[in-house]
Amino acid sequence: MSAKKYDMLIKNGLVVMEYNVVKLDIIINGGKVAGLLTDTDDEDFEQIINAEGLLVLPGLVDSHVHINEPGNEEWEGFTTGSRSAAAGGITTIIDMPLNSIPCTLSKEALKLKIEAGEKNSIVDFALWGGATPDNFDNLEELNSGSVAAFKSFLCNSGLDEFKGINDGELIELLVRMKEMGSMLGVHAENESMVHFLTEKLKRDGRLDRKAFLESRPPEVEEEAVNRALFLKKNVSGAGRLHFLHTSLASNIEAIYQAKLINSDITVETCPHYLSLSDNDFISIGPYAKCAPALRSTEEIEKMWECIKNGMIDVIGSDHSPSKIEDKDRGNSNIWKAWGGISGIQTMLSTIFTEGTKKRGISLPLLISMMTSAPAKLFGLYPDKGVIQLHSDADIVLMDPGRKWTVTKENLYSKNKHSPFLGKELYGVVTMTILRGKIIYRN
Repeated sequence: MSAKKYDMLIKNGLVVMEYNVVKLDIIINGGKVAGLLTDTDDEDFEQIINAEGLLVLPGLVDSHVHINEPGNEEWEGFTTGSRSAAAGGITTIIDMPLNSIPCTLSKEALKLKIEAGEKNSIVDFALWGGATPDNFDNLEELNSGSVAAFKSFLCNSGLDEFKGINDGELIELLVRMKEMGSMLGVHAENESMVHFLTEKLKRDGRLDRKAFLESRPPEVEEEAVNRALFLKKNVSGAGRLHFLHTSLASNIEAIYQAKLINSDITVETCPHYLSLSDNDFISIGPYAKCAPALRSTEEIEKMWECIKNGMIDVIGSDHSPSKIEDKDRGNSNIWKAWGGISGIQTMLSTIFTEGTKKRGISLPLLISMMTSAPAKLFGLYPDKGVIQLHSDADIVLMDPGRKWTVTKENLYSKNKHSPFLGKELYGVVTMTILRGKIIYRN
């Protein structure tokens, strides 16, 4: 019996391309896309997958993930985190430099992170490097170690090892980014305002959930974003600047206006800022605690308008898990809860439900914000983020008509908590393929 010519055929699916949706058959060979055809003969394939009635997507690129390994695997590690990603249709993750031990601030720490990922991750990964006041001398070695970008806080990160930067240090980093050909991603909140409001509320004996919202009002984020934009505009030789987990339409609009003049400015938002409100936080509690804080239902609608108008570059999960007890200790005192949302497995379904099903936004626009756009931004395109000839065969099959309810039992994270528990979402991932190999099957 003669050997088959190709490894795999995915047939009869609706393929979501960058700008349209087309019924195509996908030929896969050697881990790459080897053909895009119609009415393909079945004879030459080792494996045939019938995708009739399914959407066929590029594997998602989640550019904002906290895996926490090495050192904090009890929160999340590459083993559980990558399985959560695969179950959510994500085939590439870009891991953040903090919350692991050590943080990714030196070539030695980077080596440990790479070794952990290569050993335990079932999806492909890239890494952010950290930029703090204490590791400026290490930036070149991290850059030569191929970190995808650098992250800094304009406020207190909550970790002694990962200090926030001041305005002078931000200026220095922007210049260094230009020199290294890299990009700086910033957590933009005003530290002095957060500190003042938090201490005042604590002195007043406030332990309730609303107090946390009051400690991080919209002005905290708005001031920091506009300050960074001002410095970016006025610093000679400033490099690429990326705003992380942005929650306000006014900030998106300010960034967009700046981008029209200076194209190397980009912005990310997250599923929770497009689906969960401040009222949800009051109801859900610590599992929905994050920074920036959740905003009003009116703000959510304004953010969706920004997406419709093409003003947001990428959507990342900002998956930031912790041990369940680190969340639960905030039930009676919100200040004690770890701040971070677990959302890697629910990102695709949440965005599909809220964006396409509820608001009628086109699939190519939404999906590109989680595939081709982050792949281009972080230098992974055209291998990642797109279905085209010679790209990696990273492919997701999703049933757009099926619904699923988020439960602890169907989450793959190490700690099975999520603010999306109990929510019914459209879009069931039925299969995830990485470089031509099936890594998840529902």
